[in-house]
Amino acid sequence: MTCVRTDAVRAAKSLKRKPPGKAGKAKLQPKAQPAEDAGTRGDRSKRLLDLVMILLRARTPVTYRDIREQFPAYQTLNVEAGLRAFERDKADLLDLGVPIRYVTPDEDDSLEDGGYVIDLKRFKMPEVHLTRDEISALVLAGSVAHAMPGGTYPKIVDLALKKLAFDLPELPDTPTEFPRPATNSPTVLVHFPEKKQAPARPELGELYATLEAATRLRKRITMTYQAATNGLVSRRDLDPYAMVYREGAWLVVGWCHLRKEIRSFRVDRIHEAAMAPKPKSPDFERPADFDVKTYATRSPWTFTSEPPEEVQLALSVEAAEVANEDFGPTAVKRQDGERTLITFDCTNPEFAVSRILASKGAIHVTRGDRLRARIAAELDAIGARYAAAGDEIDA
Repeated sequence: MTCVRTDAVRAAKSLKRKPPGKAGKAKLQPKAQPAEDAGTRGDRSKRLLDLVMILLRARTPVTYRDIREQFPAYQTLNVEAGLRAFERDKADLLDLGVPIRYVTPDEDDSLEDGGYVIDLKRFKMPEVHLTRDEISALVLAGSVAHAMPGGTYPKIVDLALKKLAFDLPELPDTPTEFPRPATNSPTVLVHFPEKKQAPARPELGELYATLEAATRLRKRITMTYQAATNGLVSRRDLDPYAMVYREGAWLVVGWCHLRKEIRSFRVDRIHEAAMAPKPKSPDFERPADFDVKTYATRSPWTFTSEPPEEVQLALSVEAAEVANEDFGPTAVKRQDGERTLITFDCTNPEFAVSRILASKGAIHVTRGDRLRARIAAELDAIGARYAAAGDEIDA
């Protein structure tokens, strides 16, 4: 990185003329090591670390003569051989990012001989000071993980949040409140649910841990999953790409070997999951074009739970805002008087039925026999349910 240039020549010259001790010159630490410690000093990695520490502790540039006195590896019978060993060590430290610089007497009038220093401004990383908004965002994100059932994540989040705000005054034992230094500044308040509020499935904690580890290590998992549409339980092999928190539920996203496509699964609908053996050997690679953020924010209209059916919806004025939603890349939207017609491939009929019924007649299905039949069946089931409830009341 930095050329030796005339540093070696200057160092050699400084050895030829041993300067008398100058008054007020700071003494180097550590002192010269005893003979029995020569073997330890000979360890190169320790020597490099000691060299860095000597230069960091020194208040003035350190001459090669003074450095040589501290290290037996430089005290060779051939002076040039010791100097070359020092130059090799210095070059390695420069390669590691340690900014060692040679200061000449021309640069500093107080110096009789040139010496070496470490540029502290380039060596020390600046302190990280988070803003109030940044701390708020991280604490809120941490609260989501803290609320996950299981005994591992809450402890990890507590420790992480304490490290996050280590320099804030009066940090409580449980980081539910982060006081601000200024009197009038607001505090960051987060409610962490008590353990008694957690779901009655203690194995969920183990599921989260297994899925997180499989995602991080890129290991295939075998799981049993209960579908929301029909309640059927199936066995799946999944290559987990990511875990996503969306609308109050955790999802694991990855390649489903049964469906031969990327699918998402709610963790609370997984009954059991086992990670493939040999954790140090990945089973898959995430696709280079996979964007978990884009996948997590996609529209429910585009979810795939069943084979596609071409559907056309007619939106009245009352449901006009629905036209702004994402119906997938093949969707076609056009105006028909006051109505908006949307034609798309419907692959998530369960969501479509719930959205159409919630519109109270503002969304009309003009094409899609399977979807219409499903809406009719849902309405019949609702009518039968309320009829049965009325019979019970009469009885």
